[in-house]
Amino acid sequence: MHKPKIIVIVGPTASGKTSLSISVAKQFNGEIISADSRAIYRGMGIGTAKPGRDSMQNAEGSRQYLVEGIVHHGFDIVNPDEHFQAFDFKEFAEMKIEEIISRGKLPIIAGGTGLYVSGLVDNFDFDGGTAGEPKFDALQIGITREREVLYSRINKRIDEMVDEGLVDEVRKLNDEYGCEIKSMTGIGYRQICEYLNGKVSLDEAVENHKRDSRHYAKRQMTWFKRDKRIHWIEKPEEAIELIEKFLK
Repeated sequence: MHKPKIIVIVGPTASGKTSLSISVAKQFNGEIISADSRAIYRGMGIGTAKPGRDSMQNAEGSRQYLVEGIVHHGFDIVNPDEHFQAFDFKEFAEMKIEEIISRGKLPIIAGGTGLYVSGLVDNFDFDGGTAGEPKFDALQIGITREREVLYSRINKRIDEMVDEGLVDEVRKLNDEYGCEIKSMTGIGYRQICEYLNGKVSLDEAVENHKRDSRHYAKRQMTWFKRDKRIHWIEKPEEAIELIEKFLK
């Protein structure tokens, strides 16, 4: 019996996963599942770099997020003070993959949270601690960029976040939940919280955000480079070629 085929797009923060996954979804009739441990939180749009999206109502009345006409899953699942971990993501993603396939579409998992991706691809038993028989035939594609190019993209993205209202977003969340909950310790939120609490200037907070994001990107690449099944690409055309062969 053939396992269902899925596409997995990984890479460090600001590498271009969102734009590539949308291009792939358009070309191969896909829907996207976000594998980002921060995009799951409601009210955290700017600091998690959720792509611009508009919502629509489907037949059941529940909300679907559309980005450039492509359905996205995995945004705004829980409130910032609610518990959600890799086990929960695995259950959520497996359910969504089944739904997407039942609609005759291609499931595309895109994100930089390594444990989310590994747990799904390798069918982790999070209770027993050992990987199981994989449920899916997964083509994993990684986006690689020159370090200086990636760091420049990270810095630019953070400047854009600040321009879009990151400080106000964090202030609102702090007013409602405080800065001590787990979701507020993520990169971007932690640094702006330090500014709001008077520990650093805004300029210092932004520079700390950039520095910590660069360090996070290095950790992400270390994680993903361990998986020799990942096909590393530099251009979108390479991904399209790999997927065409995979789906034959």
